[in-house]
Amino acid sequence: MEWLRLVTILIGCLISLPVFFLSNLIRLFKIGPRRLFHVQTRTTPPACLQDPRYGQHKFISVNGLRLHYVESGDPSKPLLLFVHGWPQFWFAWRHQIEHFQKNYHVVAMDMRGFNDSDKPEGIHNYFIMNMVEDIRALVTGLGEKKFTLIGHDWGGMVSWFFARFHPEMLDNLILCNLPHPVAFNEARNKSLDQMLKSWYIVYFQVPVLPELGLMGEDIKAFDVLFKDNKNNDEGVKEAYRYAFRDFKTWNRTINYYRATTSSKTQELLKPSDKWRIKVRTLHIFGAGDTAISVAPAQSSAAWVEDYSLHLLEGVSHWVQEQEPDRVNTLIQQFIQK
Repeated sequence: MEWLRLVTILIGCLISLPVFFLSNLIRLFKIGPRRLFHVQTRTTPPACLQDPRYGQHKFISVNGLRLHYVESGDPSKPLLLFVHGWPQFWFAWRHQIEHFQKNYHVVAMDMRGFNDSDKPEGIHNYFIMNMVEDIRALVTGLGEKKFTLIGHDWGGMVSWFFARFHPEMLDNLILCNLPHPVAFNEARNKSLDQMLKSWYIVYFQVPVLPELGLMGEDIKAFDVLFKDNKNNDEGVKEAYRYAFRDFKTWNRTINYYRATTSSKTQELLKPSDKWRIKVRTLHIFGAGDTAISVAPAQSSAAWVEDYSLHLLEGVSHWVQEQEPDRVNTLIQQFIQK
C-alpha cells in the first residue's frame, strides 16, 4: 500500500470515531438497530427515471465496460455531453436535458461505478484517466469528433482532465462547482478553509465504514446531502436512493476518492504548463457550496487561457438542480458566442 493512502487511512480512522462510531451509537439508541440497519429492497426504477421526455436509455461498450447513457435531441446537431458528480448519476442533469434537447444532440452518461453502468471491482479501476478514456470512447462510439463537455463535481474533475489530454475534441468546456484540478489541489494543501471542507475525502479513504454509514436508515444520507437543495423533493431523493440502493454502488463510487491518493494521481496533479487549458471555459459556481471554497474557483483563471467564472450567491453545490434556469441561460449564452 502506498504511503499517502496509508497515512490518509490512519487519519480517516480518527475522523471515523465521531463521524461513524459516535454518530451511529447515538442513532442506535434513538431509533434502534432495526431502523438503523434497514435498507429497503428496490427492484423497479421510479417512474421519473423512465420518463420518455428525457430521451432514450442506451448502452455502449467501451474499455471493456458497458456504460449507460440517456440520449435525446437531433443527432445531426452539436453534441452536448453531460457528466454527473458524486453521489449522483445522469438524472442530475434532467433540467438541462429538457432545455437543450430542442436544439442540440444531448447525452447524459452514467460514469463507471454509477447507476446502470458497469461497476468493476478495485480502486485501480477508478484512476481518473480511466474515466477520461471512457468519455473519449463514448464520444467516438457516437460518431462524433468535436463536442461541448459539461461536468459537475466529480464529472467536472474528469472533464478538466479530458480538456488537458484531449483538447482537440472540445468546442467548449463547462464546469459546475469544480475548480481547476491544480488550483483545487493547492487549496486543499494550503488553505485551512478548504482543508476543513475536504474532511470527508480523508474519511472516505477508510474501508467499508463510509459505505455502511451512508446506507443507514434506508439511505437517509440523501436527506442530509440535499438539505441545502429544496428542489430535490422526496420523489427525486427516492430516485437517488434507487440508483444507490446497494453496497456495491456506494463502494465503487467512493473508490473515485480512494484512487486520488495513488502516486499516479498525485503525479498528474503537479503544477505544470501542461495544465494550462486552451479550451474556452465557463465555470458556474454556487458560492454557497459547503464542500468547495470560492477561492480555488477564482484561482482557476491562472490556469485557463479563456476563462469565464460566474458566481451564484446563495446557491449550493447542487447548482444545476437548485437553479436550473440560471444555469441553462449561462450555458446557452456561452455556447452561442
